[in-house]
Amino acid sequence: MSNLYMSHLYFVGQLLLMGFFYYTLAKNTIDKKIILGGIIAGILVLIVQYGLDPSLFFKFNLLEITVTSLLVVFFALFHLYNMLTSTKEYYYITVGIIIYLLTSTILFLVGNLTIGLSENFKFLTWTLNAVLVLMNQLFILYEWKISFSKKAVPLKQKE
Repeated sequence: MSNLYMSHLYFVGQLLLMGFFYYTLAKNTIDKKIILGGIIAGILVLIVQYGLDPSLFFKFNLLEITVTSLLVVFFALFHLYNMLTSTKEYYYITVGIIIYLLTSTILFLVGNLTIGLSENFKFLTWTLNAVLVLMNQLFILYEWKISFSKKAVPLKQKE
């Protein structure tokens, strides 16, 4: 039995979690409405697609990957744009998400084209994706270190 259907939960979950993450970071009502509208539009596109062809639930769905990933990239770019005139809040996480999701989306889209190619080439694309995941995790770690890591508090010296 294939576990491919679990990927759908991942991509939709990623859209929802990252969408609401950027929704909470948005400062004004218009930005929040744009992000919420993007989340709703993305989910509606997927509901319509799965309603028209339920068999896609058991297949590799490139539209789902593209819609969910590019919406998250849009939210991240939107947040990056808003940071131009304000404090750099979650800057490194946002940059990591943009780099990872754009490149991994391209790898997923190209993945179907590599079916007829050699095993070494297929392995290279998935190795590249693994490196990108690691790079994204390093961006998150660095953001955590500079934003949330406890700073050493000097001990009071006896006089």
